[in-house]
Amino acid sequence: MSRLRPALSETPLAQEHQRVAAALERVTVDPSVRFDASLYPADTVAEVREQWRARMIFEHRSSTVFSQLADQLFEANASLDAKVVMLRMAQDELRHTLTCAEVVEALGGEPEGEADLTLERLAEHPGVSLEQRALRNVIFTTCCSEMVACARFVAVLDRMSDPYLRQVNRRLLADEILHGQFGFHYLEAWRPWLEANPDELVALERFLEVGFATLERELAPTGPFVPPTEPEIALGADDPALAREVFYGTITGAVVPGLERLGVPAHRAWHARRLA
Repeated sequence: MSRLRPALSETPLAQEHQRVAAALERVTVDPSVRFDASLYPADTVAEVREQWRARMIFEHRSSTVFSQLADQLFEANASLDAKVVMLRMAQDELRHTLTCAEVVEALGGEPEGEADLTLERLAEHPGVSLEQRALRNVIFTTCCSEMVACARFVAVLDRMSDPYLRQVNRRLLADEILHGQFGFHYLEAWRPWLEANPDELVALERFLEVGFATLERELAPTGPFVPPTEPEIALGADDPALAREVFYGTITGAVVPGLERLGVPAHRAWHARRLA
């Protein structure tokens, strides 16, 4: 455990960060919109604050996933634009870390605190080609995980009403859309390679059987579920029942058809899913 310090240094690096962040921002933010804690029960505000603290740590960790995936794209000799956008996505997650920290502070908390900062190594998939390794991790991370995350943001945003947190969620969602689309664009670029190497497509389908089962275990909460209160809905608090519904709807309604359109037998893999 270490102390996560989601703050900027008092050096010229901070100004450079501000320039980069401003250039990448997709949503216009109204600085006059503030969080009013007096409108909600104190225990609900505290609950949501801790959820944003957990999200802050998760976003920080996610940046290392994308940075490691960028290394794998280099080794797979991916196109230059794919490398640039993947590095941008890693940068997005660091910006999100700071955004989440600002939310924790706005909700009356202290962002800095103990967190597990151990680097989680990206799957290496020993025994497969570098191209196959990159494709597997891109599909699992972006086509699947990030697409589900994007759909969850939309579902929560559709129900929540707090103006400050709606604005923050819109900022994060604007980046998540790119993160979810990346894998489908990447797969489209590699489709001729897969068509020329049918064994690689078979290997990709075998991976998806396990990948889908892993995603289901990690992203589809199991009940029993407690219905959220009106204040929790207004603040966009985590709703496990909604998360489960969104997971299955996104995988079967968007991810599987999207992969099938690009020549990957995802429908068969989804129905044959199993844990390794």
